[in-house]
Amino acid sequence: MQQPKILIVGAGAFGLSTAYHLSLRGYKSVTVVNRFETPSKDSAATDLNKVLRTDYADPAFTKLAVEAMAAWKDPNSIFAGMYHESGWIMAANTMSTEAISDAYQRAEKAGLAGAVDYVTPQTMRKRWPAGAHWGFSRLEESVPSGKALMRMNEEATANGVISVSGPAGHIVKLVYGENGVCRDAIAADGTFHQANIVILASGANTATLVDVGEEVTAACSAVVVIKLEPHEIEKYRIPIIDNMEQGIIFPPDEDGFVEICSCRGITNYQNSILPRQSILHSVGNYPEDGCPKEIESELRTFVREMMPELAHRPFVSTELCWDAFAPDSSFRICPYPQAKNLFVATVGSGHAFKFLPTIRKNVVDMVEGNLDPELERLWAWKYGESARPKAHPYPSRDLGVLTGWKGRNAPASGKLPWTWSRL
Repeated sequence: MQQPKILIVGAGAFGLSTAYHLSLRGYKSVTVVNRFETPSKDSAATDLNKVLRTDYADPAFTKLAVEAMAAWKDPNSIFAGMYHESGWIMAANTMSTEAISDAYQRAEKAGLAGAVDYVTPQTMRKRWPAGAHWGFSRLEESVPSGKALMRMNEEATANGVISVSGPAGHIVKLVYGENGVCRDAIAADGTFHQANIVILASGANTATLVDVGEEVTAACSAVVVIKLEPHEIEKYRIPIIDNMEQGIIFPPDEDGFVEICSCRGITNYQNSILPRQSILHSVGNYPEDGCPKEIESELRTFVREMMPELAHRPFVSTELCWDAFAPDSSFRICPYPQAKNLFVATVGSGHAFKFLPTIRKNVVDMVEGNLDPELERLWAWKYGESARPKAHPYPSRDLGVLTGWKGRNAPASGKLPWTWSRL
């Protein structure tokens, strides 16, 4: 039987991991198309750091997270040496205290009672130059995600996967034949990519390629980076601080870069392409746009509370990190319901990166029709139903109502060693 030609649209965590595992299973004609080289500027997974956690209310996700964690730690995996055990402080001021309590109880039920503890502001200030109203700490890890994407891309390419970037990889339209069969895709420069199977791993850009209705919403968090002096790195070697009402501060990497991520979501409904749909505000179209002034003010307040000495430190890089979100905060790994031969493996909902080493197996199982029934239920197309309570309490704001973000990007002028943006 002749093998199918498989086209994967998108080279983030879902796209690259799917391509890699397809190659391991013997598929010989796999092409990944993306507007940018890896690590893609528009990928939600392209970052300085990502948190690796196993705390989930859904046991299916917990099981998958434990499997992924083992893969990150495996000294024989392609990601060997990339994870960093840093600890994790979950914190809240007022509105998210219930979410913290629930997470603590889940950790105890999972047998992690010795690895978690409630931490008072006084204790935090004694141990680390940080503070919050209350929270708990536990052992968790972080991974340099931009580097991880590059490593997976290298392995996939070594296994025969073809990568196409630039205008020829920037897909702008899918082509359908008789009976709604999707077989091909057209790129921005007119390149025609033929395929028997098309897999959309297009994240926040998905709504520009297929009708998603209320199933997928593009949203982002502002991410900024500050640079420590060499003598400051050890002083700020802290756990990950995750205040659900303010932001996340990562410990410095070996070069002294500290990443700070806002927990206040931003949508993009006021766009000129699909005005009733929130879509990606692409770095490719808007390379000079950066962190809104309102978000910067909130982040600097957060840093002032945690690390007062760094509150006015200039940002060496800013980014709006876009992802696709589902109402139930799950993924969508399923056939696209309005076409044939078209699959989706996307909608990271802000927590997909940690599954990079293992999610690929599930995507290929889905394409082959062998996905575990529980995961099939979890990741099915649900037509916008079943919203799940959010740990981050503040409602999203639209980019159109925020100010000061046009032309404010600080691209780091090539200083960052992990090349997340290749600027």
